[in-house]
Amino acid sequence: MARLTPVGTLVLHQLRVRWRSLLIWGVALGGLGALYVALYPTMSEFLNDYIENAPDSMKQYLGDLQGPISVDQWLSIELGNAIIPIALPFLVILMGARTIAGSEERKTLDALLSNPLARWQVIAGSAATMAVSLAGVLALTWLLIYIAVPLAGVDMPPGQLAAGLAALWPFCLFFGALALLFSSLLRRGAVAVTISAAILVAMYVIEGLAEAIKPVEPLRVLSLLYHYGRPLEGDFPWTAVLGTLGGVCVVVAAAMAAFARRDVYT
Repeated sequence: MARLTPVGTLVLHQLRVRWRSLLIWGVALGGLGALYVALYPTMSEFLNDYIENAPDSMKQYLGDLQGPISVDQWLSIELGNAIIPIALPFLVILMGARTIAGSEERKTLDALLSNPLARWQVIAGSAATMAVSLAGVLALTWLLIYIAVPLAGVDMPPGQLAAGLAALWPFCLFFGALALLFSSLLRRGAVAVTISAAILVAMYVIEGLAEAIKPVEPLRVLSLLYHYGRPLEGDFPWTAVLGTLGGVCVVVAAAMAAFARRDVYT
């Protein structure tokens, strides 16, 4: 550890503290994805009948989905566009909110800054920890799902599954970066969590309503989910991914600037 940079040392320490929770997240999401894959052979006929007989409002909500439904479409609907985008960002939202405001509330921020760490390094270390944590959770999710693919006797290319999950990495990281920024600007970790979570939920609701309600459709451009589409189905959203990564860099830089000018209360 002595050979690591200060940021690397901070990241390694935070990962050691959080490895159990990251393992739980990965096993939970991966196990759920594996369950969906295992259920697909018995559910596929029912799903196809449901799509054919679904009301027009539900067909609009499902988009351009046409039967027979494939395993990647099934996994995309249930996991890639419903559970992971709304659940996994909370992992890093909590981490980002606790970095500055949360540490200040616990009276530990001054102890952290007493180490040979520049303020920008604290922000950089938190952002890097969030990035590595998300990558680890998504990698474990991919592993558990892909173990279930041959066991269920279905066909889903491992590269397509990996690319689809990788596309969700910057999406989730963006909300962690938002929480980190609000944590640097505000003095209450709960407020930083609330604002970041409200933005996430608002995007989710807008995208869901826009699928079924025409007057809401112009607002879809405000939702990151709209720009990401359905990455688990093989259409990698390069523009959305690169744009989101750029947004993450901007938000993290803003958090560094905000924390550099902030007075720390002890």
